[in-house]
Amino acid sequence: MKRSRWTRKLIVSQLRRLHKSGESLAYAPVARRNQALLSAAAYHFGSYAAAVKAAGLSYARVMQRPRWTRRGVISVIRAARRAGRPLNWGAVIAGGDDLARAAFASVQKRLFGSWSAALAAAGLRDDSVRRYRNWDGETVLRGLRRRRREGRPLNSGAVQRDDPALHAAAIRRFGGFDQALAAAGLKVNKVRLRRRWSKQAVLRDLRRISNGGRLTGAAVRTRDPALYGAAQRLFGSITAALRAAADGADPSAGSA
Repeated sequence: MKRSRWTRKLIVSQLRRLHKSGESLAYAPVARRNQALLSAAAYHFGSYAAAVKAAGLSYARVMQRPRWTRRGVISVIRAARRAGRPLNWGAVIAGGDDLARAAFASVQKRLFGSWSAALAAAGLRDDSVRRYRNWDGETVLRGLRRRRREGRPLNSGAVQRDDPALHAAAIRRFGGFDQALAAAGLKVNKVRLRRRWSKQAVLRDLRRISNGGRLTGAAVRTRDPALYGAAQRLFGSITAALRAAADGADPSAGSA
């Protein structure tokens, strides 16, 4: 087994970086976003609290409710956008999670003054965010056909990467991405790009979609069925693949 990449020095560096960026270092948020860091801290320092102290930070302060920064709010918005989540106000505050807390914080005068201003600072237009909730079948079909006219790739991975709102709406409205392509008059077999998977490619994509946070097998299966299948084939189970990705493993190439 390949030795973990984590060292005491790296753990301290990561904790300081997260603290400087305005992210919460309280136990629960770190467990949710970066389980690998939390586990490594406990292993190398005996406890997470000891690791925080070694980083020169007050654990008592860390456990207090975090004070949001502009940078922190923008980071959460962009992460939600990459995940294809709806970003209109009603959907966001209904979530009751970090995104909802970032939204409530954003309206403070010291930050953005409004959710629309926070979205703009994150590089999003408020009108495009509102449209996300109004996708109907015909709007999805127009979006897919427009990509074809523009010569842009229409395989599931490319659409999810470029336009997560369109990808999510296609699945929601048609029951699956292939079904949406068929409804748009596109030949699924020509659209789909065949890919030869390797263990490195699986780990790289798992780390990419986790974005430093905690990832579950169910989430992988929903977001990228092809990746889920390759992980199962090459690692024996999705659990083993997720563990290898979290441990920083870099196995020898092998295709599937």
